[in-house]
Amino acid sequence: MSKKQSGSAWTRFLGRTRTRFLSGLVVVVPVVASVLILVWVFRTIDDVLQPIIYSLTGENIIGLGFIITIVIVFLVGILANNFIGKKLIQLGDAILKRLPIFKQVYSGTKQIMDNFSGTGALSRAAFREVVLVEFPAKYLHTIAFITNEYRDDNENKFYAVYIPTSPAPWSGYSAIVAEENITRSSISIDEALKMCISGMMIAPTQLQIRSDGNICNLSIKHKPNTIGAKVSP
Repeated sequence: MSKKQSGSAWTRFLGRTRTRFLSGLVVVVPVVASVLILVWVFRTIDDVLQPIIYSLTGENIIGLGFIITIVIVFLVGILANNFIGKKLIQLGDAILKRLPIFKQVYSGTKQIMDNFSGTGALSRAAFREVVLVEFPAKYLHTIAFITNEYRDDNENKFYAVYIPTSPAPWSGYSAIVAEENITRSSISIDEALKMCISGMMIAPTQLQIRSDGNICNLSIKHKPNTIGAKVSP
């Protein structure tokens, strides 16, 4: 095998390894984040309750935080699925939304999480379609999610869009864009999220976009061999 062929094989190997690593990262990161949050909740509850239990029984109960957290989550699940529980949750939600300063953080976070999970009141209208918009500058096409549709007095269409950022799509920008400045695409919501999290490393090999009434089919023909460009000394 020639030196050139050996280098090419090594480059392909590195490219495949990088793609597989990023694919694994997309799966692992949310799981690890969820586990870390649960561990923090377990420890917090344990730190609060263990002194109380010790003063009553003279013993520390191993795993108390874990047990109590599971019980709390289960009870909240029961409440969330019956009429009285739903009313109590709605009441608590209304109270939290009225607290100064806290209400902005709580409302914004809850709305974003509801939209991404598809469980909120806005989920039927939010993230309805993946499109491309020119952001942050002209000729730079960025992934965006259509969240709402508006019309002016002349029946011209405008779209409210959410523009996610990489690698954390839950933080981004909101904008209202005229219909003529929207480029339609065949990208699914799941694919768009993977593209954002991976910095476009994970993307469909083929996609279709519609701009100015014309359909354009795009396909990946060649992936860069290296992450950075070579610079002459």
